[in-house]
Amino acid sequence: MRLNLIRQILTSFLVVCAGFAVAWVAALYLLQSASNQLAKLPMPPGDAADGVGRVQQLLQSGEMVVLLVGLAGFLGGLIGMVIAASQATRMLGRLKQATQQLANVVLDQEFPISATSMGDDLEHDIREMMRKVQVSQQLCLDASPLTRLPGNIAIEQVLKGKMLNDEKFALCYIDLDDFKAYNDKYGYARGSELIKLTGEVIHRAKDEHGDPGDFVGHIGGDDFVLITSPDNVEPVCQAIIDAFDSAVPAHYHADDRARGYIEGTDRYGVTRRFPLMSISIAVVSDARRNFTTPLEIAQVATEIKDYVKTLPGSNYLIDRRTGQRANT
Repeated sequence: MRLNLIRQILTSFLVVCAGFAVAWVAALYLLQSASNQLAKLPMPPGDAADGVGRVQQLLQSGEMVVLLVGLAGFLGGLIGMVIAASQATRMLGRLKQATQQLANVVLDQEFPISATSMGDDLEHDIREMMRKVQVSQQLCLDASPLTRLPGNIAIEQVLKGKMLNDEKFALCYIDLDDFKAYNDKYGYARGSELIKLTGEVIHRAKDEHGDPGDFVGHIGGDDFVLITSPDNVEPVCQAIIDAFDSAVPAHYHADDRARGYIEGTDRYGVTRRFPLMSISIAVVSDARRNFTTPLEIAQVATEIKDYVKTLPGSNYLIDRRTGQRANT
């Protein structure tokens, strides 16, 4: 866009200069022709000769004035073009800087500026920024309003990106055990506090034992996802379990905490005892097997989670089965 604007300014200047030059040459030609015609006339005697001489001097002076005015106009137009191009360049530079700042605020990330950013690319940058704004809006709408963690769309995008880049990963499907019984007895507000606490515990474990690029998402309810590297998954999972088991008892009444359980009704309407909440983590990794789609990963993670939830207390289980990616 910047080069196009400068080209337009230069083109406009050249068109104006061409028109001015034609008028300038025509004026000089007419004055010169009149002076020549006057010189060819027979010189009259007396005062008439003086008048003819003065007319010739005026025509010569007019030629000089037209010449000087033309040169001044050309130089003035050239200076004006340079000033206009400089002002346009500065204006577009400020606009590009504002675009960068807007991207940083809206997208919360650095907006990429290509090596040809001094050229004809501002419109492309703005369009790219608007595309990312739209993606960011979709992710915001998909994020959990309770934990502010990204939801299913972001989780799927992260998994697709890792598979596309052939980057090894370990997905941790995290679920709370006996959360419904706690939520039924203590109420929605207390249950929401436990959900937020769980998100904070997972995020802190990721920060302390994972990599900067690791991802934490909230599927919904008491289900979370952590995507880390196969090398970090065990310390991260153990940190989550230790922190959760240490924090959860404080969210029960003293008598329930002393008994180690609460009484409630299960999904079949049967009254029974529920132990204090624990956390189950199903780990699916492509370290020993490959996957073709995020759906396939989710299916395996659900299978592992259903099993690990049958174990007492808080546990994590890593799927160590091997397999080959299907040909597509």
